[in-house]
Amino acid sequence: MGNNPKVDPIELADPDVLTVFQIIKNTVIKLKDKTSIILWSSFLLLTLWGLKGDPKLIFPEKWRETLFPNLIWRDQLVSFIVGFILLVIIPCCIIKFRFKEKLSEYGLGWPKNRVKLGIVAMLVIMVICLPLFYFGTSNPDMQDEYPLFKNKESNINISTWGEFTVYELVYFLFFICIEFIFRGYLLFGLYGIKDIQAAKGVKGLKGPLVFGTYAILIQMLAYTMWHIPKPMPEYIGALFWGVVVAAVAIRIRSIWPIIIAHWALNVFLDIILWHK
Repeated sequence: MGNNPKVDPIELADPDVLTVFQIIKNTVIKLKDKTSIILWSSFLLLTLWGLKGDPKLIFPEKWRETLFPNLIWRDQLVSFIVGFILLVIIPCCIIKFRFKEKLSEYGLGWPKNRVKLGIVAMLVIMVICLPLFYFGTSNPDMQDEYPLFKNKESNINISTWGEFTVYELVYFLFFICIEFIFRGYLLFGLYGIKDIQAAKGVKGLKGPLVFGTYAILIQMLAYTMWHIPKPMPEYIGALFWGVVVAAVAIRIRSIWPIIIAHWALNVFLDIILWHK
């Protein structure tokens, strides 16, 4: 018994005897540990990015019109740039300066001994998903949603392959954002949490994972909820995508094959719907 780790008495108390103030206080105190930082910062940054990645709260429409007066897809450009700052740059700063960890531990590397495995995984994902994305183009809601660059109110659209190519290349930023915040920061961050890094009172021997593969379910739920305003086929697909690609990312220790596959599939989707 003498070797058992100390546990704060408040952790063992019957919840029924705790006051509301004590419960709130305990919760606030825990916000400074690694687990909590990953969870609340992900939620906050996604909230600032806005519904479907439209950061109206921090980047009003008037600013966009002033900065990009003649750009058809200025809303998308703002979304991609602001999203990259919020969902990639800021989490990377937290990882480097608060956690003092390597970015490669969060999926931003590509282990040399798993390059071939990553390429194979990327190709398999694309081959399996291409027919599903193609069938999705016949859905009226998907036709109304994509390509994102069209202006639904004025019926203004990109008209040349040059404009289309520039847009799709910049579009790549979006997939870095969406895959890193869910499959990089949230998944790898929680997956590798150990009991000694978690909140005071968590039991276990020094070193074992607290979340482990449960992190796959946590990021999948968050990813699926983010897709609620999206068309139904995409919303349902997000559930399966969230689980499968998370498992692939953990296996190859990188999110880059996922980012590339996700972007390529959506370029394919855009090409078909653009011509429709």
